[in-house]
Amino acid sequence: MTSSRRSLVKAAAGLGLVACGAGFWRAAHEGVFEVGAGPAYAPWDDWRAGLNEGPLALVRAAILAASPHNTQPWLFRVEPGAIELHADPARSLGAFDPFGRELHLGLGCALENMLRAAKVLGMAVSLELPPGRLDAGTPSGPVARLGLRQAPPEGDPLASALAERHTHRGPYDPSRQLSPETLADLPAQAADLDGVKVVVFTDPEQRAAFGAEVVGATEAIIADAAMMAASDAWARGSQSALQEHRDGTTLDAAGLSPWLVGMAKVLPLNSARASHRHWLAATREVQVRTATAFGLVVVADLYDRVLCLHAGRAWERMQLFGASRGLAMQPLNQPLERVDRDRSLGVEPAAARRLAGFTGDPALKPTFAFRAGYALQPANPSPRRPVEWVLQGA
Repeated sequence: MTSSRRSLVKAAAGLGLVACGAGFWRAAHEGVFEVGAGPAYAPWDDWRAGLNEGPLALVRAAILAASPHNTQPWLFRVEPGAIELHADPARSLGAFDPFGRELHLGLGCALENMLRAAKVLGMAVSLELPPGRLDAGTPSGPVARLGLRQAPPEGDPLASALAERHTHRGPYDPSRQLSPETLADLPAQAADLDGVKVVVFTDPEQRAAFGAEVVGATEAIIADAAMMAASDAWARGSQSALQEHRDGTTLDAAGLSPWLVGMAKVLPLNSARASHRHWLAATREVQVRTATAFGLVVVADLYDRVLCLHAGRAWERMQLFGASRGLAMQPLNQPLERVDRDRSLGVEPAAARRLAGFTGDPALKPTFAFRAGYALQPANPSPRRPVEWVLQGA
């Protein structure tokens, strides 16, 4: 080998090492090797560490709740003997949620976590839920007020799952069916919530029909520039954005295989258009196709604020129940989001009419949709903002 050829080989090898080193650095920088690490995930452990903080411990439980697009649209005012729950209008999804219906579902989830935590921490709660309508402008004041007094602690199996509740967006095992007991237990979670009912269906024809609604609604949302702009604003595609904002949708919680997550983090594949295609493909090929059951939370009035809170409480309960039983669950709210969008635009309510056939009662309207099953891989947590970020007056 000539000296010039040897120099060329050495140069190529050097460039290869540099490229490998750069790839390894980027992988480390984007959190490929440390999923769920850093300050954005500390609240999942802080809930256990703050059990002796009195009312503040309830806020630590609340911030672990589910919310639309992980917007975490809550604020809390902690007073002696009371906590107020407020909506944070800065965390609205805009065209994706024009009436704040989903925002208030998320507030209901946070409320349920506080009520569960209060029982095990020895606090009796008197709950006030001021009425309001979401289609008449954003109601002012707190959405809920919890009066607190000391009481004997009570055991609660759902409270023990607060830090284990995560949304499972990946594939479910289509060979494992939900037992008759579980199919009865899920609707039972809403039994004491006035005006709220849960419908679960496993019939193949119903599942196929509802799955088609979910896929069709996803296609319509992707074609709606205003909806997608509102959604994309909450996408945290980099480790730095995730740790800075500590909210929003992330690759780690998208239900992808670890290999695909790693590739997506390292390679420049995170364009909005590409992510929209991946979302549609995952909805059709993974989330709809592998679900063994679909469910709906239904109410008589979509825009009654108290009913929205109760519906959110029902969803949070079902997720906590699922986490305590090894059951995987995920929202599939695209058809409901199209109902709100049609209403805001003043167009024919085609989506609402199609969904009416799934409730079993023409007087009830779906306000939340989900799938349930047994996941093939564990779910990763989503980032959470710390307590000090969500306290009013802090």
